This record gives sequence, C-alpha cells and structure tokens, in this order.
Amino acid sequence: MKIIFRFRPLEYLLITLIGLLLFVSCNEDDMNTQNTKEFLATVSTDKTVANGAEVKFIDLSLGVEKRVWTFPGGTPATSDIPEVDVVFEEVGDVIATLEVEYFDGTKESIEFPITVFPELIADFTASETKIKVGETVTFTDATIGDATSWNWEFEGGTPATSTEQNPTVTFNVNKPVTIKLTVTRELDQSVASIEKVNLVQVGPPELMPNGDFEDGAIVGWQTWKGGGFPYAVEDGGANGTSKTSYFNYEASWGFAQLISRDKDPSITVAVENGKNYTISAYVKAATAGVANLGTFRLVNHLPDWSSSLPAGGTPEGYSEYYPISGSSLPVVLTTDWQLVSIVVSIPDDGQSRTNSFPDFVFGSDSNVKISVDEISIKIVE
Repeated sequence: MKIIFRFRPLEYLLITLIGLLLFVSCNEDDMNTQNTKEFLATVSTDKTVANGAEVKFIDLSLGVEKRVWTFPGGTPATSDIPEVDVVFEEVGDVIATLEVEYFDGTKESIEFPITVFPELIADFTASETKIKVGETVTFTDATIGDATSWNWEFEGGTPATSTEQNPTVTFNVNKPVTIKLTVTRELDQSVASIEKVNLVQVGPPELMPNGDFEDGAIVGWQTWKGGGFPYAVEDGGANGTSKTSYFNYEASWGFAQLISRDKDPSITVAVENGKNYTISAYVKAATAGVANLGTFRLVNHLPDWSSSLPAGGTPEGYSEYYPISGSSLPVVLTTDWQLVSIVVSIPDDGQSRTNSFPDFVFGSDSNVKISVDEISIKIVE
C-alpha cells in the first residue's frame, strides 16, 4: 500500500521557506565562529620572588593562528602555548609580552609588567654568645632581601619579644637560650624565619679560655692519635659565630683525641672541690653518620706530663676522670651543629685541681672532616 503526501501550493511554499532559513542560520553560525577575533590574556600575579613560585600566563584570545610569549629573565624564556608557567631568575622589573597573529594576518600584543623581588632569607648575629646571668646581648639583623618588619622571640629574655630591627636584650636565666627571628617584606608579603637553638650560653663566668676560636688561631689545644695531627681554624662557626676549629680525620688512625693541656698558665682551668660543672661543645662532620664523639669528659693533669710544664704550672701528681651525667655517648655526628653537654661532679676530698681540661675522643671508619666549636666550662650554680 502506498502512502502519498500531497501538499497544497501554499504549504509547499512554507516548508521551502523554513528549510531555507535553517540552512542560512547554520551557515551564518559557522561563518561567525570562523571570523571572530578577540584579544584576551591574563597573568596570575604582578609580583614574584627570584627562583621562587611559578607565575602563570594564560592566552584566552579567539581566532589565533599563532602566538609568541616572551619572558625576560624567565624560565622558559619564550613559549607558543596558550598556558605557560614561568619562574623568573633575575631580580628587578621585567616586562613579559604576548603577541598574537589572527587568521586574517592581523596582529596584536600586550605587555605584563612583573616585579621580581630577591629571595627573603632571615639571618642575624649576636654580639655575645657566652654571658653571665643579667648581662645583655645585642642582636643585629643580617637578613637578605630588604625586610620591612622584624619579629624576635627571646627565650628567657627581657624583653621576651621585639619588633626592633636590632634589639638589645637582658638574660636573667642560667641556661643556654634559643633565639628566633621572623621577617616580612611588605611589598610582596614574603615571610622568612630562622631559629638558632641554644645560641647564647647564659650563666656563670666562662672558665674555658680559647674555646670559641674567634681570634682565628689554635691556642692551648693539641691533638693525638699516637702522634699529633693538623688542627686549624676556618670561617663558619656554630650558631652564626665567625670561626670554628676543624681537622681532617683519617680512617687509618683508629681514634682522634683533642685536649687542652695546661702547658701555659694563662689557659689553666681550676675547678672547686664538691662542685658540679657543665662542659659543652658544638660538633659536626662533613658527612653524616660516619663519625662519632665516643668520649667527652673532664680530665685532671696527668703525672707523666709534669716535666713539660713551664714555670708557673702546677703538676697535681695524679690522673683523674670525673663522674659525668648528661648527653649519652657516643654521639653520632651529623652535618648540622649539635650541642653536646655533660655535667661533671668534682669530689670534695681536699685534692688540688688547678690543671683540668676537656678531653674529646672521636672515631670513624671513614676519612671525614670534623668540626668542634664553642667549647665551654661553667660552674653549675
């Protein structure tokens, strides 16, 4: 059976007109899409830090045949993709640019001014690192990167906090104290902080002469491994001090001993009977985990050294190693400064003890550089 649709002339005309309109509309949409041009680009920020966070550039333009981004001092330096992340390495004001070429051969460009700040690195120095109770220390800001505000925290200090750039603080505690500095740069809101643990040794007078090596020389110290070995001073002390002592340990030695003997009366350490003393030092190694401080103690003058004493030296006539408490030994050295601290107890037996000195014994199965700094002897009050 056939079904035949018959249209009257008017109906046929209407259907034809509707089809024609639909055809024209579809073609106009295609033509509008192909011929649309629009220039639009954006950047995530106009401020950044050299070698810091990435800055995102996005080209949202329409009708683009090709594009060229240029980033002076940036990585990458150029790009042709719509979206690109850039890290700027040069401090200063730079101008990133985008140039696009449309399907019809016309071009447009835009500039993006970017301020690249230096990396903000907090640091400071202390005028003293060994003081008596009640004395003051001035802290000097050494921050890199043009900080605009400072927030200090002083353990046991008066004041306990400060917003001055270079504050002076009094310490009325009898212990090592930790100092923290947080700095801010207002223009880009960068924040950086540093904490120096046990930076200032607060307490009774320091009894260990030449224990900080700040005069740039080895005075009153000697080494032993069956014979002496080179021992020197270099820059880069513990907790920001300028100097430290060091030696290059050789695995074949088996041990390396560092002692301060009373060869000169000016460096003699006298301890009192019946008193306790805190003996401390900072230690580290160039390679972590391969060396240790196996022995750390206070020793009295050994009798077989008596003949080498200069005029004014007083041999005690006996050897003595005093009981200790505090840090567990051995201490495995890391590449960061570690404070090793012990307390020694001096018997109340009437003996003369004017020739006392610290005794360090290091060990390692490897060749490694070992550093020792801020050696201290103080009475426990």
